[in-house]
Amino acid sequence: MPSPKRGRMAVVPQIVLALYLLFLLAAGWRLWGIGWRAGVKIAVALALVLPMPLLFILPGLMRQYGWSDLLIRFGLTLLICGMLCLAGGFSAARLRARRRG
Repeated sequence: MPSPKRGRMAVVPQIVLALYLLFLLAAGWRLWGIGWRAGVKIAVALALVLPMPLLFILPGLMRQYGWSDLLIRFGLTLLICGMLCLAGGFSAARLRARRRG
């Protein structure tokens, strides 16, 4: 029978992941409203998305453990999901601006 403590601990990474993706969605929304050039917005978007996935990808690439592939895949999944959330924030803000104006 699994201990109750183990069940509670498994929820924390899911909450952190959800908060990270919600943060990127909100960041995409706010970046749309800023009057910067497109190149600067893309650079800021990359600076927001890259740190978390690189925390998993780089250790997986530097040392070859049995679970290095899992780390790399998890990092790439975070990268793709982060870019999608940021793009979702951009598109939601754009659609809202189109409805208003």
